[in-house]
Amino acid sequence: MNTPEKKSWHDSLPFPKHWLGYTLIKAIVLAVAVYLVLRWSGLL
Repeated sequence: MNTPEKKSWHDSLPFPKHWLGYTLIKAIVLAVAVYLVLRWSGLL
């Protein structure tokens, strides 16, 4: 009986070798969005 080989979650991404860069870009975009919301609401 063959056991299916385990694949890493980032191997299923469109560009598996660049998953760290995409994660960093998402984090930066999220941080900028939070900053802008706080800035416009007058909390900063």
